[in-house]
Order: sequence, then structure tokens, then C-alpha cells
Amino acid sequence: MLEKPRSRTEAILTGARVTQILAFGITMMVGTLAVLFVGVSTGGEQRALTMAFTTFVLFQFFNLFNARNENGTSFDAHLFDNELLWLSLAAVLALQAVAVHWPPAQEVFKTADLSAIDWGVAVGVAAQVLLFEEVRKAGQVALRSVRRRFTA
Repeated sequence: MLEKPRSRTEAILTGARVTQILAFGITMMVGTLAVLFVGVSTGGEQRALTMAFTTFVLFQFFNLFNARNENGTSFDAHLFDNELLWLSLAAVLALQAVAVHWPPAQEVFKTADLSAIDWGVAVGVAAQVLLFEEVRKAGQVALRSVRRRFTA
């Protein structure tokens, strides 16, 4: 709401936005495949697939924070303002835990129980999409500050 309206002729998907979407997609793909590979090499196929599935769900969880603020950090003073968002995120995590740990859901989704370490791996890998974007945004802010200093 603080930005001027864009022109009707301006593309919604700019080159920078397409690049950002591709970077997110590649990060999620590499992370999910890495977790799948680690899961297969350290346990059974069902566990590996469950870890990859959980990692992908968590990628979406963390990527939501990237969408909160395009230019500044997602961890601003308004982080907890949207109660429905937090309720939705809690529901996503609860449903994922049900799909992974509740036997009737395991039958439906063909999932296996995950250990705390497995969950930690999934969370750690999935959080990278948020970490990379926060670092990129911080770099942008620093670059703008340097440019302002030299153009002032």
C-alpha cells in the first residue's frame, strides 16, 4: 500500500520475479532430493519418502514468510499481527504430524514414523529457503544504503 500503483501495461511477472521463483523452486527441489537421498541411504524407502514429503511441506511453510515482505525482513514488528495466519500454520504442522504419525493416516498417505532427528533434518533443510531470501533481502538493503551514501 506504500508503493505507487504499477502501470496497466507493466508485466506482473518481471524478470527479477521469475528469477526469484526459479531460485525458490531450485532450492526446494535440491533440498527435497537431498533429504530423499539421505533418507534412502540411512533407512527404508517409506521413511525416505516421508522425510521428503515432510521437507516439501515445510518448504511451503517457510516460503510463506518470504511472501510477507518483498523488500524487507519478514521478521518485523508485525510478525505476529495476523492471528489467522498463525492458526493456519499451526494447522498445517498438526496435519503433517497426523499424516506422519497417526496409523490410519499412515495407511492412506503411505508414510512412516519420523524420529526427532528426521524432523530436525526436514526443518533444517526447509528453513534454507527462508534463510537464503532473508540474506538476499539484507544484501539488497545494504546495497541501497551504500548507493544512497555515494549518490547523496
